[in-house]
Amino acid sequence: MNNIAYATLFAATLLLACQQVPENQTEADLTVIRDQLTDIEDIILNADVPITTQMQKYLDFFVDNPVILPPGDDAVQGYDAILAYYTEGFEGATILDVNYHIHEPEIFINGDIAIRRYFGSAEVKFDGEPEHYSSYNHYIDILPRQADGEWRIICHAWTPIDR
Repeated sequence: MNNIAYATLFAATLLLACQQVPENQTEADLTVIRDQLTDIEDIILNADVPITTQMQKYLDFFVDNPVILPPGDDAVQGYDAILAYYTEGFEGATILDVNYHIHEPEIFINGDIAIRRYFGSAEVKFDGEPEHYSSYNHYIDILPRQADGEWRIICHAWTPIDR
């Protein structure tokens, strides 16, 4: 599992390194991929629904068998495993703020594969804790175009930034 995830991330990094803008990169595709981040922010900030529901809606942006690469941890593969990872991680938490548009995301499209690289922040308050927790991360998503034309995340990775 880890080898597949890391190979996928390596391929994405290689594509990013080329930074060529193919002719088939359309403004419509760029807009859809960019706007997903706003939709994800809206889902995550909806404190009126349980965290499991928030994470299920978030995972609607993923393919059926995605991979996430948490920093300093093993890769997590599959819808159920990722749902459990996020639900357990945010159990007893209220997400106060999330921002994936601090800087304009970089999006590269080559045929039916897209790479989205962005910077984000989150403010989280855990039950029983006097202070809230702030995190700042660099993110990278690999999104293959689906048969229906939708762009869905197959691999999501992040790394924390000290501030």
